[in-house]
Amino acid sequence: MEIMNMKLKMMATLWDNTYRVAIDDGQGKYIGTARVVVNVPLPPEALPENAPQVEPQLLVLVEDFDFGADKIINFEATLADLLREKFRYVIPHIFFYYPSPQDVLNQTISQ
Repeated sequence: MEIMNMKLKMMATLWDNTYRVAIDDGQGKYIGTARVVVNVPLPPEALPENAPQVEPQLLVLVEDFDFGADKIINFEATLADLLREKFRYVIPHIFFYYPSPQDVLNQTISQ
């Protein structure tokens, strides 16, 4: 599998545990943007005794990307590695979500 060259610019947003990520190829060429939501479990003392154990996870909402669908696996693998590094490898699960083609194709762009 080919590893994509990526550089991340991560910015805090107005929501708790939510970040905006601008992704480029390391030379300034745009690759995509995503919103990263960090889901951290509640502390054990805030849960009932019989609550299941869960692990932290990242939800990556891909808002836009500039590459073909044949590169999605490479994109996800590379981005997941970079995000794990940013979060110091304490979040084992990363889930990717993409816009619905129905929503994207029926969207009117106004500036």
